[in-house]
Amino acid sequence: MSITDSPTWQRLEARWAEGFEQLHAEEQEAIALWWLEAETMNGTLDQYFWNSAGDQALIALRGLHSLGMPVTLLAFSAALALFGEHYPCEREARMQVLETLEAQHGDTLFLAPSRVIQDLPEDFVQAALDRLQVLYATL
Repeated sequence: MSITDSPTWQRLEARWAEGFEQLHAEEQEAIALWWLEAETMNGTLDQYFWNSAGDQALIALRGLHSLGMPVTLLAFSAALALFGEHYPCEREARMQVLETLEAQHGDTLFLAPSRVIQDLPEDFVQAALDRLQVLYATL
């Protein structure tokens, strides 16, 4: 069964339809981590950062940390560090930084950390859903 077909994901989607901001931190992290995996697997972190999914990068980072995913956390942190001290969560601002970064360093800048995440050393999306299943049992 696909993760998005699971009862836990279905409940998450129903709650998400009411608005992202009203979700519990664990739910926001699950969504942000799903997008991190989906975009990185479909392309690379370059694609993730160029798209609106990259707006949630700091939430994904928090999720990797709270779930104890050290290998993925290290790779993702290395990619985020390329943006400098303050990651631009707004897409338009991030696109300007990406244009500068790619002009200076080429479009393979995020390839190494992308490969680490694509190897899935830790199943962070499943871990996020497992945590939600426990949370939902208490609500």
